[in-house]
Order: sequence, then structure tokens, then C-alpha cells
Amino acid sequence: MSVDAGEPGAARRDEAAAGHAGEAPAPRQRVAYFGRPGTFSHEVASRRFGASADLEPRRTISDVFDAVADGAATYGVVPIENAVGGPIYDTVDQLIGREGTGAALVVCEELSLHVTLSLLGRPGVAPKRIYSHFVPLKHCGDWLRENYPGAQILAAESTAEAVERAAQDGEAWAIGNKGAAAIYNLEILVPKLGAKGENITRFFVVGKTAEPPPSGGRTLLLFGLDHRPGALVAALSALGRHHINLTRIVSRALPDSPEEYLFLVECEGSTEEPEFKDALALLEQHATGVRSLGSFRVSRKYE
Repeated sequence: MSVDAGEPGAARRDEAAAGHAGEAPAPRQRVAYFGRPGTFSHEVASRRFGASADLEPRRTISDVFDAVADGAATYGVVPIENAVGGPIYDTVDQLIGREGTGAALVVCEELSLHVTLSLLGRPGVAPKRIYSHFVPLKHCGDWLRENYPGAQILAAESTAEAVERAAQDGEAWAIGNKGAAAIYNLEILVPKLGAKGENITRFFVVGKTAEPPPSGGRTLLLFGLDHRPGALVAALSALGRHHINLTRIVSRALPDSPEEYLFLVECEGSTEEPEFKDALALLEQHATGVRSLGSFRVSRKYE
């Protein structure tokens, strides 16, 4: 999967080249993304794949995984972590729960977006309700309560749904992606809501087939542990002995055994590297069911 695939006009240039060669143009990729048009997932998918793919919204993260697993889409774009709200557990659970089934997917690429939250609505109308997804509400809740103490703060399934509700409700505003204003015929009242620190959301591009870089990048590992003291320390030390740097770790209890956990660990390196293969061999001595959910490159951060 080439980063250049997202350049506007790339698909048209490829089609033109194929036409000159007397060959049929390659079929366009279909990319499913979580949420509606106007969400941050939509923005990332648009900027990554551009005119080279047909972008298709899906209502839930599970629907995105289903679209790729069933062949209705080549790739899926889903959020994995927000700097304020933490891990996106729906994505974590889909990656873990599908492993070992015919619907399992792997991570092909990681993208990130510097999220800018905007207040959208109709000027001159004091809001009685303000909608947004729970993460922006957590990020901007204090500011909203200070500036609009009389407004009811309501959570929506996504920022795009929040903007759509505000568009249908003459007494409501929304916090979301400023790009959604044009889609839903609202105005940008506050272009950038102030917040402490950077608000970065990271996304995974998921697919059916692993696309490991020859070196560098990151790898997502899944494993279990025996229920004994020091088991996690021993497992992580196995990676540390081979100088494998951890970048993310998430634990999830097994549904049928809530005292046992699976660990989703993201670390630097590729399964194509000899040193990394040695680290995996050592990890297998301290953990159970070790498997890779994809080695992938980490692409640019979109501002």
C-alpha cells in the first residue's frame, strides 16, 4: 500500500498510463471508514487515499471490520487511540475478538491527526443544547460549562452525528470537525476550541493481508500469560533484552474467564528484522499464544 496512492489525481494518472498501454485500468480501491461524512475518520481517510479510492462510511467500527473481512472494502480506517480519551476499545476488541477466525484482520498502516475541535451552529441563537462525541466533551467540557452554563451537554455517537443533530435542531450547536460545517449547512462559530496540550487521534488502516516493512515501522502483538506472579514482567523483559521499545500496551479480560487477560502490545520494529524474530522467539518462552496482528509503517501526522 503506497503512501503516494493518496495523492489527488494519482488514480487518474494510473488510468491514463494503462490506457496508453492498451490495458484496462486497475479497479478503484474501496475504503470503509468509521462514522459519517464529516467525522475525523472521514477526514483522515480522505487525506490518505484522496481521489484514488471510493470512501464508504460505516456506522460502527465492527461494520468497518466486516466490510474488509467480507471483501466489500480493500481497507478500513478506524481510530485506535485519542490523546485525551485513551484507547478506543471497540477497535481493540475487534482486533482481539476476530483473531483465529475467518474474519481476522491485520494492521497495515498507522495514521494520526492533530484534531482541531470547532464550535458549529447558527450565529445569534443562544444554544439550549450542545452535542458532541464523548471524547470532545471530555476535552472541552469545562470550557462549555463556563461559557454556556444554561446549555444541556449531550453525547452523540460521533461528532458528525452531533453536527447533524444540531443542523436539525434550531436551538442546538455542536462540537466537531470544522469540515462538517459545509456538509450540514452550519457556520463555524469558534474555529479552534482552546485545550491544554495536543489533541492527537491515531488511526489504524486495517486489511486482510499483512504488509510488513523490511525494517522500521511498528508491530502489534497479541499474547496471553499464565496466571502467576511476575508473568507480565518476564514477557516484557523478553522484548527489552532485544532492545524492542514498547509504544502501547492494552489489556482485556477474557469474556469467559474474567481473571485472565490478553495483552495487545505495540512495539517498534518489524517481523522482517532478524533481531525482532529473536525477540519473538524469547517472548514465546514467557507468554502463551503469541501472534502478530501486523507489522506496519507509521505514516505522517496530518495537521
